[in-house]
Amino acid sequence: MAAVGALAAGIVSIPASPAHAADAITAADQAYFSYYGLDRARAKGYTGEGVTIAMIDGKVNTSVPELAGANITVKTPCTITSSPAVETHGTGVASILVSSAYGIAPDATLLAYQMNLGADGDKPGQDCLDSGTALRSEGVWLLNQAMNDGAQIINLSASSDDGDGPMKWTVARAMSSGVILVAAAGNSGFDNDGLSLSKWSGVVGVTAISTDGNRQDYSSWGEGVVTASIGGPVLFRNFETGANDTTSATSVASPIVAGVLALAKQRWPEATSNQLLQLLVKTGLNPDHGWNKYTGFGGIDPGAILNTDPSQFPDENPLAQKQGGSSPTPEEVQQYADGVVDPTDIVNDSSYTYRGFDESKLKDGLNVYPTHLGTSPRYHRK
Repeated sequence: MAAVGALAAGIVSIPASPAHAADAITAADQAYFSYYGLDRARAKGYTGEGVTIAMIDGKVNTSVPELAGANITVKTPCTITSSPAVETHGTGVASILVSSAYGIAPDATLLAYQMNLGADGDKPGQDCLDSGTALRSEGVWLLNQAMNDGAQIINLSASSDDGDGPMKWTVARAMSSGVILVAAAGNSGFDNDGLSLSKWSGVVGVTAISTDGNRQDYSSWGEGVVTASIGGPVLFRNFETGANDTTSATSVASPIVAGVLALAKQRWPEATSNQLLQLLVKTGLNPDHGWNKYTGFGGIDPGAILNTDPSQFPDENPLAQKQGGSSPTPEEVQQYADGVVDPTDIVNDSSYTYRGFDESKLKDGLNVYPTHLGTSPRYHRK
C-alpha cells in the first residue's frame, strides 16, 4: 500500500524577516484571524467547546507557547522517527485549530495522530506493521482510529494515495456515521484529485485563496473541491531553524475549514452532519452560488455559517455524489451500513460487523471482525 505524501504535496515557506526564535506568535500574525472576524466569534462564545476534532499529520509539539492550555491528546499508535520539517507542519496545523492565541476552535478537544508523511527523516518503526492490510502510520488506518476514538471532524492536511478499496470503505464509514472529513487539495498547482482525500464522496476538499478572494497559484484543484479558505500567509514555528517562518499552503486552509465546522457544530448542536455540510455548501461565497473546480462552492463564510440555522436544510449529504461522479456511491455507503462489505477490505474499524451470507468468512484468517451471517438489515427491509 502506498504511503501518504509529504505535507499535502509540499508547503510554500518564506523565512520571516527579521525572525526571532523568542517571538510569540499572535493573532495579529495570522492573516485569517481578522479576515474571518474570529475575535467576534470568540466574544459570542463560539470556540468549539464540546466538539472533538482529530488531525492526522506530523508530530505535534505541545510544549510551544501557542498551544499552552489547549486540550490536546497526542496519539502515537506506533513509533515514527520525525523530522523537524514534519514537526513544524504538525505543530502549525494543531495551532491553527486550537491555539488559545489564534486557533479557530480553541476550546475544542483535539486528538493529534502522528502519521508517516514521507518527508526526509520521517520513518516508521517496525511496530507500525499491522496484521491487516495497512500500516499504523498510514492515513487509512489512522482515519479509522480517529473514528474509533470518537472524532466528529477529522482534518487531513496531507495527500493520500492509500489503497482504493480500504479507503473507499473508510470514507463510507465516515459518511454512514456522520463524521466529517476535511482534506487539503495540495500545493502543486494542478488537478490533484488522484492524490487527495478530496476525490472521495463526502469529503470536504479545500483549496487556498488569499485575502483578496482569489485562488492562489500554488493551490491544486479538481472535481473533489468543495470550498476554499485563506491559505496564508501565516507564521509557523520552524523546528529546523528555531525561528518563525511565513507559510502559505492548502495545509493552512484545510484546518481553518475544519475549525469553522467545529464552531458550527457547537453553534447548531441539533443539526446533523449532513445539514452542516448543506450549510457549508449553501453559504459558499461564489457570486453565482454555483460550483467550480478551483474553489468548489466558494470561499467559506464563517459569519453566515454561524448565523444561518441549518435545520431548514434536508438531512441529505450534498457531497454524496461529486462532480463527474465519485466513490463511494450512495449504494456503497449503504452496503457498508448494512454490513455486507467483505470484511477483509475493512481496516481498523472497531464498529464493523459482517452480516452477509458468505460462509467462507467464518474461517477466513484475514477476517478479524465479528461475523453474524444473514443478519444484515437489507435482508429484512420491505
